[in-house]
Amino acid sequence: MPPIINSMDTNILYMDIRKIKPYLEKKIVKGNTYYQLVRKTRIDGKVKRVWSKYLGTPETIEKVYDMYEEETTLQLTSFEYGRTAALIKISEELVFIDTVNKHTTKKNIDGLTVGEYLLLIILGRASGPISKSKTAEWFQDSFLDIIWSFPHKLNTNNFTNHMDYITDDVMRKIEDDIGGKLVEQGIKPSILFFDTTNFFTYIEHGEDIPKKGKSKEKRYDKNQVGLGLTVSDENVPFSHETYPGNIQDSESFGMIFDKIVERLDSIDVPHEDLILVIDRGCNSKINIGKVISKMHIVGLVKKNQAKELYDVSLNEFDLLYKTKKKHNVLGYRTKKEVFGTEFTIVMRYHSGSYKKQKETYEKKKVVILEKLKKIKQSIERVGRGRKKSIKNALIDASKAIPDDYKEVFPFEGFEKENVFMFSFDEVAEKKLALTFGKTILFTDKHNWDTEKIVKTYNQKDLVEKDFMWMKGLMIISMKPFFLRKDKRIKVHSFLCVMGLVFYRLLLWKLKKQEEMLSETRVIEELEKIRIALVKKGDAESQFVFETMNLDQMRLFTTLGLETVLKDR
Repeated sequence: MPPIINSMDTNILYMDIRKIKPYLEKKIVKGNTYYQLVRKTRIDGKVKRVWSKYLGTPETIEKVYDMYEEETTLQLTSFEYGRTAALIKISEELVFIDTVNKHTTKKNIDGLTVGEYLLLIILGRASGPISKSKTAEWFQDSFLDIIWSFPHKLNTNNFTNHMDYITDDVMRKIEDDIGGKLVEQGIKPSILFFDTTNFFTYIEHGEDIPKKGKSKEKRYDKNQVGLGLTVSDENVPFSHETYPGNIQDSESFGMIFDKIVERLDSIDVPHEDLILVIDRGCNSKINIGKVISKMHIVGLVKKNQAKELYDVSLNEFDLLYKTKKKHNVLGYRTKKEVFGTEFTIVMRYHSGSYKKQKETYEKKKVVILEKLKKIKQSIERVGRGRKKSIKNALIDASKAIPDDYKEVFPFEGFEKENVFMFSFDEVAEKKLALTFGKTILFTDKHNWDTEKIVKTYNQKDLVEKDFMWMKGLMIISMKPFFLRKDKRIKVHSFLCVMGLVFYRLLLWKLKKQEEMLSETRVIEELEKIRIALVKKGDAESQFVFETMNLDQMRLFTTLGLETVLKDR
């Protein structure tokens, strides 16, 4: 407890003093009036002051109360600002709203336009994987609800009805115009990277798009939605296509390639000298023939198309370069006819990949042998209980062994004898080990040096990172799908890709300004830039930016985020 106040001869405690009723005492010193609160009590028969608090002159007391009243009438509401404002700025640079409105047929009536509705869906989805009804709630909790004025409330029907204005033809025209704007900004592709993926969905009874297929997320129990994505060498999405989840990669690429060429023609980008980089899943004689009739190609061949190259000693490989992690990348170059055409072939060896694949194999080897052993025991078990059938044993064994390892772990079953047998092939294992760390590239750019061929193909990771973003929660998630109709699933995919375009253009602009923050760090710092709506008493409400750190202030200034408020 605090000690006795203003009394040296008593044991009165602080809590006892607080129980004494205070009173106001007026003092005049040299003609100046001031006030203080005091507490007095009787001690040893005499009234003594045991506590006092200086209040000041009448003018000081009035000023304190005025400030108190002002502070107690202060109203403050805080909002996320940075990320939403940055995406709005990018949408304005791409003239997104006007572009959408130009290609849609909605009558000019009071309220939001189709372009504004679609932009809200993109902004809402960028804040998290929310449904259309939740987008309305997100809007009402954002600073946009204050600066955007329209005569009705948002609901699910508002959003889905306006999505229905976007047909396949309208999507194509919008993407053509956006592609043209990107070229104007300086993002003119010289290399395109194409890849496919799929997203599992909880849609059970959809139309033609949600279908069972080979899930790249291992969710074979769910329907899939397929997506083909093409990005430029500046890592900005160039085109996309949504297709049924049961269509294989090579078939989907055959459908999409012509649309890639049409997009190039529509934005006046010559394709004769352009390079298309694809994965081996897109391979077929017809597909490769179509590509090289329009542009150049860099891709992968399957192991069995040039399996003799795996026997080439590493002593015959050339050192191409070292990675940032100090791994050696080697290359062996030759020419070979594949897909009916002679291509330059490069066997790429990566020492880091070799180590990783070898370690993975050794771990899986133990697991595979244990599973095969248990399958055999389940058939040969003695005693009561249901035994595993040979048919189910063969199915389980096939699932237990990855395709690349099947020759190493041969197995067979004999139904009449009810016998399941498996073995381990050391020769096959040695052949498999020769493939670790190696991939076989092909290209018709015969004049390129080997290092350039390898590094160009390596850039295909740009698409893989976009897929990771679209399957995560932080950036612009495709999942979950809150729509069942094919038409709306396509529009949903289109809007997610548009959101990805916004993000990638934003990061490209920052890179040009030599921004050193990583991509994810940029987005994290933008999210932390907040704005508060402040109202004091009867005064008009005002927006005030919360305190920013140096990184946030630099992003705020570089991107000109203050204009999102000033322009409205």
